[in-house]
Amino acid sequence: MKRVILNSILLFLVIIGTYSCNDVVNPNAPFRVRFILNGIIRSDTSYQVVTLSRSYQPDNNDPLTYKEDPAVVNAEVNIYYKNELYHMRDTSITRTDSSHYTSPLHFYYNNQLKPGPNEDIEIDALLPNGLLLQSVTTTPDVQEPGFFDLSSDSLISSQTASRIKVNWQNLGGNIYAPDMYIIYFVKGDTTEHHKKLPLSYIGDEPIYASPSKSNTIYVDLATIEKTLFDIPPKGTNRSDYSVTKIVIKLLVYDKFISKYYSSIKQGLDAFTVKLDAPDYTNIKGGFGVFGSVIKTNFYIKFDPNYTESLGFR
Repeated sequence: MKRVILNSILLFLVIIGTYSCNDVVNPNAPFRVRFILNGIIRSDTSYQVVTLSRSYQPDNNDPLTYKEDPAVVNAEVNIYYKNELYHMRDTSITRTDSSHYTSPLHFYYNNQLKPGPNEDIEIDALLPNGLLLQSVTTTPDVQEPGFFDLSSDSLISSQTASRIKVNWQNLGGNIYAPDMYIIYFVKGDTTEHHKKLPLSYIGDEPIYASPSKSNTIYVDLATIEKTLFDIPPKGTNRSDYSVTKIVIKLLVYDKFISKYYSSIKQGLDAFTVKLDAPDYTNIKGGFGVFGSVIKTNFYIKFDPNYTESLGFR
């Protein structure tokens, strides 16, 4: 019986090997040109940028061998906001990275659009070949004041517990991206300086906040003090430095950017290679992502008596 099973396996391998020698296996599906629109409208600037490009098929399986810039130029791109039309101008700049493409980097921009919260924004892009790409977004409903909870810590003093907590409204499924900085001044200089504050340390390695759906952030007082002590360079006195506050710069992603971010992060870690990466899009007539983010700040003051007790001015 064992010999029969062994002969069957050998016969199967021979058949597979024969087909492998005679047939050319093409790993690529039939290629079809797709057009891509990408743009994130920000509330903290009036300078908005959108890119247009197309898919391409390299001669082999290495996309870096394809040197023709896939950017789409000479399109008619318009944004509609509060019953006003904002035309996006076609322009280009020199690339900072020319390892793949050496031609200028093409994009579309408008420097007069600065949206507020909970506002609808539409975009359409008429390509030179007659194809129309369209999308719409609603900016996150970040209403001030009141977006940050009153329970959030707004002062660090000698009476502060072992950690601080900042909490903000949960808009329901949105992604939040916080960045924290300690604001300080150097003696004899009126320039405001920023020192990035991590969530924690592993040894001396800082661990910074990353985008997530959590609407609460915690930072241990030990982490804050370690970061404070790293501000003065070695050999300088802390008394030459004045520490005033912590600012939390919070980006709130709209539902489309949130869904896109969640789709690319799903199941992604240092031990995973994804072969079925999702192709999320909210572009009618093509591919890509069009969305918006609202930026808001929260400040936590330092009690001067507390910073002086640590040796700062």
